[in-house]
Amino acid sequence: MNWTTRISRHTLVRISVFLTAVFVTHAVAAQSQPQLRLTAEIIDQSFCSLKEQTSLELKLRLRYTNGSDRRVIVYKGHDLFYQTKIRTEENSAAEPYEVLLLNMRYFDEELERIEARSPSRVFVKLAPGASFERELITGIGVADGSIPRSTTAVRPGRHILQLIVSTWYRSPQLAEKLRQQWQREGFLWSKPLSSVPLKLLVEKPSAVAPCR
Repeated sequence: MNWTTRISRHTLVRISVFLTAVFVTHAVAAQSQPQLRLTAEIIDQSFCSLKEQTSLELKLRLRYTNGSDRRVIVYKGHDLFYQTKIRTEENSAAEPYEVLLLNMRYFDEELERIEARSPSRVFVKLAPGASFERELITGIGVADGSIPRSTTAVRPGRHILQLIVSTWYRSPQLAEKLRQQWQREGFLWSKPLSSVPLKLLVEKPSAVAPCR
């Protein structure tokens, strides 16, 4: 689900927590050794038309892999906030640019059991070397050359795709409390993850159907 204009106060708080965590994570990235690795795989891509703009819809498979020597606890529930970064490939002849989009998938009406004596079913426990997968769909505008490229669109050509994905949307204080409470069952991961950069070929759109 892409950005929506109707956002509740609780959702705004979650977005703020996510964006703050993104900033902090990148600020200390050089000082910390990653324990959880995120990779993305494009499993389907298609074009559709949204008003007067063509949109490229990407279906992605995300894989979270525990690269540490201890068990890691990871949130896998329905609330997901992520940034989509697409930039031109370094060797591309086109003028370099980068597109950055904030996306979300959330359900305010359905409560999740987060604060409990032990991790609920919205968490997964990953043993060293273990992984789990989830899928998401994201979209990006495509300018075919007949119109100027907007700041939220790309042109046909070779690009690099990277995602910054949330693993926690509640307060840092609660994360630390549960991390201490659950330490016998594993380490609760709460920092956003940056995926390994992925090559993306955006082809020139042909006749497309309206977006659903």
